[in-house]
Amino acid sequence: MLSPDEFKRYHKQLAIPEWEMDHQLRLKDAHVLVIGAGGLGVTVIPYLAAAGVGRLTLVDHDVVELSNLGRQTIYRIDQIGLSKVLCAKSYVESLNPQVQVEAIGEKFSMSNIELVEAADLVVDCTDNFDTRYLINDACVRYGKAFVYSAIHTWEGQLAVCNAHGTGPTYRCLFPDEPSVGEIPNCNEAGVLGFLPGIMGLMQAKEAIFYLAGLSSPAQSSLIRFDVRSMRMQQFRMERSSDASNRIFPTKVALPLEMEPAEAQKALAAGDVHFVLDVREPFEWELASLAGTINMPMNLLRVDMIPKDLAGLVMCHHGMRSMYVIRHLQAQGFDKLINLSGGIDAWSREVDEGVPRY
Repeated sequence: MLSPDEFKRYHKQLAIPEWEMDHQLRLKDAHVLVIGAGGLGVTVIPYLAAAGVGRLTLVDHDVVELSNLGRQTIYRIDQIGLSKVLCAKSYVESLNPQVQVEAIGEKFSMSNIELVEAADLVVDCTDNFDTRYLINDACVRYGKAFVYSAIHTWEGQLAVCNAHGTGPTYRCLFPDEPSVGEIPNCNEAGVLGFLPGIMGLMQAKEAIFYLAGLSSPAQSSLIRFDVRSMRMQQFRMERSSDASNRIFPTKVALPLEMEPAEAQKALAAGDVHFVLDVREPFEWELASLAGTINMPMNLLRVDMIPKDLAGLVMCHHGMRSMYVIRHLQAQGFDKLINLSGGIDAWSREVDEGVPRY
């Protein structure tokens, strides 16, 4: 049952005729895993906590940066450099101390995939395809639903994937991971902060509906929202007959990775002969390593990349560079090394006076 304080806190929710005490108690008993504490997560997390979800597990390996503050509104300027999930945990505890919050400052990966099994629902607030496909496959394996959203320039997408363990999955809609040239990225395409805020709010709504046992079109359809025209479209999804067998497909071998300190030694020793920076020119101007080749991910000139020399590939956080290496591996490049954590990690771990941004 609800305590007197909880009843007072949720009184306006309980005043809605269609929202019964059983719905509120379902939220109180629920455990939600939120993966990603960026533009989407900073809206999802407070609204789930405010609505009365009893337990939240937050997973993100990133730290607060100045460039986040235009859209990630629960963070403050004095928190720059601090763990996002620890800051989000503190925010939730000050908002609703009756919510249990666990903060895990790690990247979601195969090493902690069991977090999905322990949750009642997963909310995907990530910004990269690698993690999103892993979330999908983990949810299919453990029979969990996940609330998906993604943004690109002026539009957002939303769906509840694998609803009740039998609904359409993310791979039913997008069977294969996109190639390197098809990857939308906020650094390249840009974003205005209200769009992830809107889509994160929709994710929170879908999570609350799902946990309370209420139906929604998003549980069987992909929702597309265009912020310029304010139009919303629904596209019916169907579960593939082999959805349960298509998880964790064999992938191209992961690129060799080096931590920044190890990479610095390899460069100094001549074991690595060049550095390829695949960020956009404006990012390279903000922070870069001396002597690097700047070649944005979507403008790769394969003929200008040495094939017979060991090279370090880098970006901001190490995700775009990994996609580039996989793309080049398929063309016969076998001596490329990914800089783990990108230039952001380099600036924290290697004293080269490289500014963070």
